[in-house]
Amino acid sequence: MSIDELREAWRLKAKGAPPPALSKDLLARLLAHRLQEEILGGLEPRLRKALVLAGKGGKAPARRIKVGSVVVRQYQGKLHEVLVVPGGFCWQGQTFPSLSTIARRITGVSWNGPRFFGLRSGAAEANDKASVAAEASMPLANRGAARPLGSIVARAKRSGSGG
Repeated sequence: MSIDELREAWRLKAKGAPPPALSKDLLARLLAHRLQEEILGGLEPRLRKALVLAGKGGKAPARRIKVGSVVVRQYQGKLHEVLVVPGGFCWQGQTFPSLSTIARRITGVSWNGPRFFGLRSGAAEANDKASVAAEASMPLANRGAARPLGSIVARAKRSGSGG
């Protein structure tokens, strides 16, 4: 199609004039996209909202952990592994409905589970800063005991020590 034919097709589909700065190629691609949306349906509302927020610099959508994933946290010198299962989270042979329940069992105090396990965006960095500050006042034997394993690995990679 010529550029004039594409603009006419745009007017029929979009019920308005096409943006004048669009090249022939971009206009054809946008029209093809609209036709595909009509036939196949558009984006899911959840994905559309996430894209709008990302475009505006808004908060990132919550992470979804896939079934079969293993979440690891080292706390007070003990390594805790949590398996993501269809009914929740499996830790020490028991299934729990949330990571917060497991974090509470591990620490004895109320914790936000995703934050405790380093799954919140920025949480690993925040945990690094808090842990480094707290570590300075800890006995040497306890240093590094309350830091998520993910932040230890991330800090090691940043410092170039590799492990």
